[in-house]
Amino acid sequence: MKKKITTILSAAVAVMLPVAASQAQTAGFLDVNPDPVAMSMAGAGTVLDATPYAMWNNIASTALGEQKFQIGASYSLWQPSFSSNNVAAVAGYGRVTKFMTISAGVKYFSYPSMDITDGTTGVVTGTFAPMELQAGIGLGFKVLPILSLGVNVNYVHSDIGGPKKGGAVAGDFGAMLDLKFLRVGLTAANIGSKLNYGGASSYNLPANVKLGVGTVQNFGDGKKHGIAVNLQGGMTFEQSAFFAELGAQYVFNDLFRVGVGYHYGDQDKLVAGSYASVGAGIKLLGISVNAAYLIGLSENSPIGNTFSVGLGYSF
Repeated sequence: MKKKITTILSAAVAVMLPVAASQAQTAGFLDVNPDPVAMSMAGAGTVLDATPYAMWNNIASTALGEQKFQIGASYSLWQPSFSSNNVAAVAGYGRVTKFMTISAGVKYFSYPSMDITDGTTGVVTGTFAPMELQAGIGLGFKVLPILSLGVNVNYVHSDIGGPKKGGAVAGDFGAMLDLKFLRVGLTAANIGSKLNYGGASSYNLPANVKLGVGTVQNFGDGKKHGIAVNLQGGMTFEQSAFFAELGAQYVFNDLFRVGVGYHYGDQDKLVAGSYASVGAGIKLLGISVNAAYLIGLSENSPIGNTFSVGLGYSF
């Protein structure tokens, strides 16, 4: 007796939830940033100092930064009040010359288990857990003392229980201009081939573009106190939806940090809608621990109670 997953459509909707509800946008997990530092600032990462997860913020930041090596691992419980998705990521980068860095990262996204039913009787015969994965490598180049460029190449794997698993190749591009008193960042993400699950239709990846500006100011004795403020806006190609983030961060002596942020999104097109963020972290002997928490700002917001924790090392 032929078996099938009767809720494939529901799985597809779950896949697109991080990005859009009104249209069948696949692989929305690509826009879920696993970086707890960026998440604590509501995702305002285009001008953020390089972190181990820079390939999901702005790959160009790795070439302008002072660090020679960073690596990190994070876990996020995404939309726990809605579908309890799990996100795990490992990423990092290293400086190979004064002007070039190499980055690599893997992001794994799993969805709640779904029932498998017999196509004739409707009897539940097992369970299936949809999952998606992104693995990529990237290069960052310092073109000028104040300007860097970067590019990632990513393989995207998607298994939502259809006739076959989907796969695609995509690129991310980034640029950062650091004028000391002001930073400007530009990124274009998920530019690539379409996903096909064995049917007649292929699906676009959630391509988007972001532009950000920010500043970092240090003050006090020995300039031990630092405040960063980042503002960015972006547009998704498929839904033509605008979104924006404002994030701020206070750092004491490169030891302790706290961050807050606000994300604006059109809930008719972007399921997450608008939300606020908070987070904190500590760094000692090159080892850092960071955490972030998202607060939904609309009734029954699916993004509410999302949290992320991460462990990193740098020198």
